Amino acid sequence: MFDKQDLTRLLDAMRAHGVGTLEIEGGDMFLRLVLPAGPAPAAAAQAQPATATAAARSPDIGRFLPRGSDDGLPVLAPGDAVRTGELLGYVAQGAVRAALTAPADGTIASQIPEPGTLFGHGDTVLTLETKP
Repeated sequence: MFDKQDLTRLLDAMRAHGVGTLEIEGGDMFLRLVLPAGPAPAAAAQAQPATATAAARSPDIGRFLPRGSDDGLPVLAPGDAVRTGELLGYVAQGAVRAALTAPADGTIASQIPEPGTLFGHGDTVLTLETKP
């Protein structure tokens, strides 16, 4: 069985080497990791963003549940200001929820994913615009 650190290392290595799919099989164990298509790491490194951004990354593998769905908190929308550590939503596996929190002070720059959108550990769920 793989723990979160193992999965993080595998996903980081996949991103660093431009690998989109990784399958590991052994005995009665099978693991398949698939990363969404995106720019090659070299191309991403050359692009200079006009503003500073911070990625709110998935803390686990599961389906997205936005803040305000059923927790009594206000719903977030693009352009809303958030503070470091503020709850943005959850990544859930069944009844187990992992909190998705803001990595920095800023405003939500991306669309809020639809409830039920599947994310892998470390995938970008939301992007924040921060002060450079």
